Amino acid sequence: MKTMTAMQVRRHFGEVMDNVRLRSESVILERAGKPIAMIVPYMPENHTPANLKASRKKILEDMAGTSRQHPRAKDLAQWLDYERASWAEK
Repeated sequence: MKTMTAMQVRRHFGEVMDNVRLRSESVILERAGKPIAMIVPYMPENHTPANLKASRKKILEDMAGTSRQHPRAKDLAQWLDYERASWAEK
């Protein structure tokens, strides 16, 4: 999974969208060194609540794997824990 700053995404938005659409590549957006959003491929056939929850879980697991290599792994790990807890409540 690729990590980019908000400014990088702004400068290369068309290329980012092509990579997401054509390569099914997900991108984590950061601002001030903290993850703020994620761009993921749109998959309309998977838009049932159960499939969305499973997709979120897979994305979080992928991000957790990425966090071990990430220079700000502690911040990312804390964010992932927060997200997991909020989704578990739903």
